[in-house]
Amino acid sequence: MPRVPLARLGLSALVFSIGLAGGTSAAADGSMRSAGPPEIVIYNDDMALVREPKTLSLPRGVSRLTLEGVPQRLDSTSVRLEGAGFRVLRQTFRYDLWNSDKVFRRFLGDSIVYRYLGKSYRGVLAGIDGDDLFVQRRDSTEVLTMLKRSQVSEIEFPSRMRLSTRPSLAWEIETEKGGQQAALLSYLTAGIRWSAEYAAVLDADERNVELSGWATMVNRSGSSFPDAKVSLVAGEVHRAGAATDRGPTAEATPDAPSQKRPAELFAYYLYPLSGPLNLDNLGTVQASIVGPARVAAKRTYRYDGARDGSKVRVQVVFGNEKNAGLGIPLPAGRVRVYAPDNSGALTLVGEDQIGHTPPGERVKILSGIAFDLVGDRTRVSHTRVSRNVSEDQLRIKIRNGGADKVTVTVVENLYGNWEITTKSAEFAKRNADEVEFDLVVPAGQESILTYTVRYTF
Repeated sequence: MPRVPLARLGLSALVFSIGLAGGTSAAADGSMRSAGPPEIVIYNDDMALVREPKTLSLPRGVSRLTLEGVPQRLDSTSVRLEGAGFRVLRQTFRYDLWNSDKVFRRFLGDSIVYRYLGKSYRGVLAGIDGDDLFVQRRDSTEVLTMLKRSQVSEIEFPSRMRLSTRPSLAWEIETEKGGQQAALLSYLTAGIRWSAEYAAVLDADERNVELSGWATMVNRSGSSFPDAKVSLVAGEVHRAGAATDRGPTAEATPDAPSQKRPAELFAYYLYPLSGPLNLDNLGTVQASIVGPARVAAKRTYRYDGARDGSKVRVQVVFGNEKNAGLGIPLPAGRVRVYAPDNSGALTLVGEDQIGHTPPGERVKILSGIAFDLVGDRTRVSHTRVSRNVSEDQLRIKIRNGGADKVTVTVVENLYGNWEITTKSAEFAKRNADEVEFDLVVPAGQESILTYTVRYTF
């Protein structure tokens, strides 16, 4: 009989004679082996589609197959085992892994053989409470004996059920001819996710930026996937009743295979990664997906006084256009902006999140808050012109304590039916409720913008 060490189950040894669930079945056993590396499609929201080519060795008629070591977070309703020469009758996902408590509780009321203080006894396992076992010994049927699990050196349980040490899939399969059959196993699993990380390095004159993008893949599914062919899906795939588990932060181990151009997939984009990747359980892998690409860029200033008070935001802006060096779909992710200091060393000057950005759109990265610029927004007056008409007069003042002239985009959010009746600078209407003024502020001076808006109710 196989023996399980005390370190695993809290006893010096446990002895099992165990078989497959449903051990009375007349079906013969088949076998399954890998026929190539896995293919994995990873989505943004902690989900992956795994496809594994298999070779099945099947006897004629009905047979049983078992595959151990599948991910603990596998979605059993998504499992598909497909091939031309066989038919799946039944499939089972076993994820209730054994431990000492489960072993004892599953065999409550069964006859056992155990060794205690050097002697062997037979009896019925009547109860368990922590470290205490209650056994009705066969040589003393009227007496209930209480034992300490820590003092029991060996227990033999009946050969009645299979207790898995790893998550496993099991099938009953029917085939007319038998022999070797090509098959494809596919399933969805949680615990594998990816995110995009970008580095944007500004030139010294701040006219260009070098953009590089990396995919960070984290595997905490419970299984490893060596030499996997990996593709990444960028986009928001709707899932019924799904909840996101972002998982723990893990240490990154960069890897930089050559890039393939993203391809359209339904309403999303698919990024195939070149070369095999080892997705080890509880590991992190990085792969290059964008650039490096040199893109024309500029620094801009943006002031929204109603939202930000006196703070003026600094942005790095560039176009996701082919003639600018990009023109590819950029997945949502974190962007870190670096600029050279006086010694030429690259220094972090900002960090922001961007959304999924298709070709042709502008990318705006919030770098931080300008140190030398201070804004002040004041509603100078509010006038009730008539029962359903009112007017507000606004004054926006920007002070520049720096050594260079700057242009600040002043953002104003209006509401309802509005009309700007007077203004000290021209504005651009960005949408139904937002307008922008460009205000030039000389070095060491201040500039003032005034306007009057009329609201009709």
